[in-house]
Amino acid sequence: MPKLSLLLGLPLLLAACAAPATDAQPDESATPHGYVAGAQENPEPQTGLLTFNRRTGEGQLLSLLSGQTSDAGTSGSIDAASLDGRYALLTTGNGIEVFDTGAWTVDHGEHKHYYSAEPGSAGIIDVPDPGAVAGDGTAIAVFSRSGGYASVYKHKDLDAGSLAEALRITTQPHDGMVVPYEGHYLASVDSVSGAAGGVEVRDDSDSTVLGRQECPGLSAHAATRVGVVFACTDGALLVTEEDGTFAAEKIPYPDGGAALPPATVLGHRPGSNELAGPAGTTGIWHLDVPQRTWLHLPTPVPVTAAAAVGDGKRVLAVATDGSVLVLNPAAGEVTAQVPLLAPATEYPSGEARPQLRIDASRAYLSDPARSLVHEIDYADGIRVARTFEVPSADLMLETGL
Repeated sequence: MPKLSLLLGLPLLLAACAAPATDAQPDESATPHGYVAGAQENPEPQTGLLTFNRRTGEGQLLSLLSGQTSDAGTSGSIDAASLDGRYALLTTGNGIEVFDTGAWTVDHGEHKHYYSAEPGSAGIIDVPDPGAVAGDGTAIAVFSRSGGYASVYKHKDLDAGSLAEALRITTQPHDGMVVPYEGHYLASVDSVSGAAGGVEVRDDSDSTVLGRQECPGLSAHAATRVGVVFACTDGALLVTEEDGTFAAEKIPYPDGGAALPPATVLGHRPGSNELAGPAGTTGIWHLDVPQRTWLHLPTPVPVTAAAAVGDGKRVLAVATDGSVLVLNPAAGEVTAQVPLLAPATEYPSGEARPQLRIDASRAYLSDPARSLVHEIDYADGIRVARTFEVPSADLMLETGL
């Protein structure tokens, strides 16, 4: 024991004898990736549910770990809500309200870091006639439909409390979008009708590094591990990057797809490589991005929302009769159907519709008619694990991912 005590004390003795460093610099290698001053690192993701009343802006943040709640309201009605890392981006009549959810995950592929901080409003982004909002965890682009440009805001600035515009990506006035991706920006360009009809890749000086790639009727996008996918009326446009070089390829609908309604939304588990969306009233389109293949999955009743789990075995969907469906893309069949919600006829035109969010083990389904959110264990049929009462479930985001 005396020898051990001596050895333990040796580093302290050496440190005491060392000359002090006058211009010592912090050891950046010891700072975890994604660290922000004042944040706490945790052993597990700090997931939560962020819900809003669309008309009033009243909001609540519910911790899925502790059950604790906090206010998360806005100053007015909300037209759209999206999430990019720690920040919820809420399109309101006053601009894009930025709400810091206080929880985020930094993914390094082979490992992840989970952080938490105090939630609260981070301010308002003032962009004229704001439309689509998109981000990749490092930058957020807010598109001005009448201005024909996107204002870009960097996460590092938001983390430091600044809402200053970092740069602009300019196209033409249209109902478009700009999607940050690998330090560049995927910018929609208009068609002769004034709608988005293609995509260009720009750098941070707004110079074009990949010319126009056709995507008629561009309506949505989704980020996968393979690349960014855009929904087009004739299939999908996949934009990829490798060693700083960008490429694009079309994934057309299969034979006969032209006779079916296209997917105009692309639902999936964040980080996965499978996408799904309603095919009008005929069923669901499922896209396997690595395989570059679409599959049409007929459903017994039309669906209003769909999202792919990403395991090759499950697509979840919400049907107009209020049931929740599980479909197996490999088998091309419905494997489960459970009544859970009110039928779609009970949601008047313009009212909030149920929304579906999926993570690595659970799905969350909003029930606006009853101000509930259902937590579903999709690996165990469609078992409802928990049900949460919330002030309103018009809009729902899962935070901490």
